[in-house]
Amino acid sequence: MMIQFNRRALLMSVGLGTAALVGGGATGAVMRPGPAARLGGLDVERWGCQYQNIDLDAVARSPLDLIVLDPVVQGKPLTEAQTALLRRKPDGGRRLVLAYVSIGEAESYRDYWQADWRQHPPPWLGPENANWPGSFAVRFWHPAWRDMLLGPGGTLDRILEAGFDGVFLDRVDAYGDWPDQRLRAQEAMITLVKAVSDRGRARRPGFLVVGQNAEPLLLSQTYLAAIDAVSKESLLYNLHGPGQANSDADVQWSLNYLRKAQAHGLPILAIEYADTYFSKLKCRFQLKKLGMTPFIGVKLLDAIPKA
Repeated sequence: MMIQFNRRALLMSVGLGTAALVGGGATGAVMRPGPAARLGGLDVERWGCQYQNIDLDAVARSPLDLIVLDPVVQGKPLTEAQTALLRRKPDGGRRLVLAYVSIGEAESYRDYWQADWRQHPPPWLGPENANWPGSFAVRFWHPAWRDMLLGPGGTLDRILEAGFDGVFLDRVDAYGDWPDQRLRAQEAMITLVKAVSDRGRARRPGFLVVGQNAEPLLLSQTYLAAIDAVSKESLLYNLHGPGQANSDADVQWSLNYLRKAQAHGLPILAIEYADTYFSKLKCRFQLKKLGMTPFIGVKLLDAIPKA
């Protein structure tokens, strides 16, 4: 049975629910709505991430303007020919294809992982993430970790050779895993992101770097210059439990930093996880009001993103 919704009433209720975020009052000045994100010379209105169960044909058929993919699909690294096909949209337009890279955490299912590391960890490997089994904190300032990412034949070289338009850097906020040396760790992360950006752009002019979360780093001019866009995850919901709205203080904390990126001219990509029609619609409405380009996904990021 098809249920008919009163569109005007729905939008009014969504709008009232976002008044504290996008109006004036306690939240202060807000991020102004703008056109589609401009990235790599292209307008990005529809985008998304998929890291599991990737069907390359389904991705190629999608209308997405930007897709973030794990660079290894079904155990095999993507090839330059495959990424070339993914960059072509069904309407003949151009799609941006970015490679997912966890820059601040090691994962036991990656090709660099060695079987004896759990019993005999290398000096850069830290404790396992209790929330994500198989993921481990890393001392990302360690030369050996940096060499795995940036050395000859390392992660970045393989991504460049596969023809990706750039990288989507996750766990940029991993400096928080080392609270006893937080400031040093923040500086080390900025240095690492800059090194990724410098090497990528030197090898391929226009190589894109998107940094996820890690809002305090947006106070650094070095970091701002090293990235081309910011991805903010769970700005509005899920910090305190599935489906729970974040507090005004949570939202405002992030916005205070994200405005720095906007003032610098960087587009803000936003990821929210929602399951129902109403929650998805509300997230899109709120994020667009905040001048961001939304992607509403599922937590495991194992399905083709919906436009």
